[in-house]
Amino acid sequence: MKNSKNFNLFLMDGEVTGRIKCTLSNWTGVAYKIPRVHLDKCKDRQDLKQSGVYFLFGKNDNEEDEVYIGQAGIRKNGDGVLVRVNEHLKDDFYFSDCVMLTTQNNSFVPTEISYLENKFTNMVIETDRFKVRNWNDPNPGHVTEEKESELEDFIEYSKMVLGVLGYKIFVPLIEDKTQLDKTNQDDELILFLSRTIRKTNRLIKAKCKRTNEGFVVLKDSMIEEMDSQAIPKSIKDLREKIKNNNGIVNGKITKDYLFNSPSYAASFVLGMETNGRTNWKTENGVTLKDFEEDGFK
Repeated sequence: MKNSKNFNLFLMDGEVTGRIKCTLSNWTGVAYKIPRVHLDKCKDRQDLKQSGVYFLFGKNDNEEDEVYIGQAGIRKNGDGVLVRVNEHLKDDFYFSDCVMLTTQNNSFVPTEISYLENKFTNMVIETDRFKVRNWNDPNPGHVTEEKESELEDFIEYSKMVLGVLGYKIFVPLIEDKTQLDKTNQDDELILFLSRTIRKTNRLIKAKCKRTNEGFVVLKDSMIEEMDSQAIPKSIKDLREKIKNNNGIVNGKITKDYLFNSPSYAASFVLGMETNGRTNWKTENGVTLKDFEEDGFK
């Protein structure tokens, strides 16, 4: 329980699809999740006239999750982060929601929001869940080591807040890649798939990790590049997109991919509809089906 956190979510419109204000005990920050269509309802909020960092969430032309990360200081006319977000309504990028981060004591200065914008942008790029729309690499600013320590604390809380609000942009698909080949706890189970494809007579070997979110097929896993006629459309489309984007090199995928079921993960690897609960096995050769059922006995 030592890492437990108590988040305060205020449904400003009384609806989960409306505006949400998020605060956290012992955190000076405050976050607002605002749907695009409700931005005009926030124009009288004084804390959104302060300096802050913002995230604009939407989809690109390939239907991939995309985010634009920006910053805003207080202007001479008293306008701040909300006005800057509203200026993006004229952009080609159509964002559906935004999250604005500011402070409860109006403490951000220009160098600090530059530092945060830079850090947040590079963290999203590293995590690789969302495409980052920013055209330029943000200036990191110049802060003292004491201030940097304070801002890193702010960043740690912000990562959790964004996740609570539904955006896992800072959460890696797998936590620690250095531990993948070691014995794991049940919730960090490593699974293996090995199968010879009849049509190509090719032995396919893949590895995935069971996580809290689903099943992550790991980078460098082999993949059968020929599709069977019986394959889920969403998997077929994903495989086609990866091939077109050079995401397969020497028959192996070049990044991790998350699926919400073991069967979709196995279908992605084998290029056919298949039962992932029997295809994926532990290091000792126990099927996922038997492993899970034994765990409930």
